[in-house]
Amino acid sequence: MPTMIRWLRRGWPVLLAGALAGGCNANGNGADSALDAVADDAARDAAETGPEVEVAPDAEDSFDAADGADVPPPDVHGRLETGGELPILYLWGTREEIGYAEGALLCGHITRFFTRYVLDHAVRNSGYDYATVSALVRLMHRFPEGDLAELEAMIRGMRDHCPPADRIIESENLEPSAGGRREITVEDLEVGHALPDFLCSSLTAWGAASATGNTIHARNLDFLYDPGGVFLDEHLIKVYDSRDEGARFLSVAVPGLAGCISCFGEDGTGVTIHNADGPETLDDRVPRILTARAALVAALTAAGDPVDAAEAVVEACPQQMGDNFHFSFPCPAAGCTGGVVFELDGDSSHPDGQVTVRRAGEFTGGVASPDAIACTNHYLKRAAPAPDGRSTYVRLQTLADALNAAAEHGGIDVAGALAAMAATAQQTSSILTVHTTIMDHASSTLRVYVAESVAATSPNDPTPAVLHLPTLFAGLP
Repeated sequence: MPTMIRWLRRGWPVLLAGALAGGCNANGNGADSALDAVADDAARDAAETGPEVEVAPDAEDSFDAADGADVPPPDVHGRLETGGELPILYLWGTREEIGYAEGALLCGHITRFFTRYVLDHAVRNSGYDYATVSALVRLMHRFPEGDLAELEAMIRGMRDHCPPADRIIESENLEPSAGGRREITVEDLEVGHALPDFLCSSLTAWGAASATGNTIHARNLDFLYDPGGVFLDEHLIKVYDSRDEGARFLSVAVPGLAGCISCFGEDGTGVTIHNADGPETLDDRVPRILTARAALVAALTAAGDPVDAAEAVVEACPQQMGDNFHFSFPCPAAGCTGGVVFELDGDSSHPDGQVTVRRAGEFTGGVASPDAIACTNHYLKRAAPAPDGRSTYVRLQTLADALNAAAEHGGIDVAGALAAMAATAQQTSSILTVHTTIMDHASSTLRVYVAESVAATSPNDPTPAVLHLPTLFAGLP
């Protein structure tokens, strides 16, 4: 059972029993107790549901040049470009200015993603109504102050700049008091940040394991997809100059999500996240995609070791379930590290704390080179379950075989990394490899492949978006 549905079905009775612990940068909107949150939910249910306006026609395909302002208003710190393989949303300024710009420029794309993916797919298949899901999210998660400011500003940007119809969500899966339609709120955006489920495969090679001598990182995002394919249609690249955080980075993302699923800094430093079989905790936790963003920012801005800086951030952000965060770094010379995996969960009683750092050459999963590391959906170092026939073990062995075979011929290159991702791509009744990213540090180039449809057997067939990072980031003011 996918994790996003599993924790909903397990968590509700337990959550009613007790109070909540603090989260990462414990400023935010976490409830004081489970019962208080349920009472808050009842009050929210009775609130006004927004203006009665005509609902916007569905954006049938994907982004269109008309979807974003040709010349953004002066109070909008962003720009939407739609001429390439994927739309590119440039965002700059403070967290509030960035959120405001995303809301103002993406408008109905945010409500479309929330309605058709979160409400009509994830919530409908969770076994709970939306009022319960929303209450569970507020019980389980705490949103750090900067993240919450960005999401609140996103709603303000929509209200100030988008047609009323673009702000309306319409679904039979809304809370009953909404009557099937109301204006989108920041609480809805919070639900979207708490639900994602990632079953993924990734590798990083550098030094002797890389054909270029520099780092190559490849990753499949395997995701609980919706049959209508809105998660595919709404893919875009967000390019940030986040001045509060002091970092410039990009995110392969969807509208309305401010965290990191597959993110890379201006120098190519990246974090890609994967589900893992860690223990589930039901305390107040920080959504993992927001934790991943904070960890990447820490790595990008570190005065010392970026791994240590990222680890400190993740230790301060308790997680609701097990995850693997795969970090990759530029490594053009001998003696550097091109990649590590954070095996993490909310178990602070573990000897390593909440984060176990797995480095190349230890608990390898079959990878022979000390200059390469692979990752799927189970722990290798934090816990060592016996391998079985599950997909996560099969995919890890496939990645190890690809790295080992390439090492005999000078190391893996971009084509070899793409072939390894194709060999581990997923297509089941509920999980699809929706995108593949390949970061080639030697050329400072990121390739992004998005599956053409929910029937695609691999996302590797379409023409990729090829992003030369110096050129891409030069588009920021």
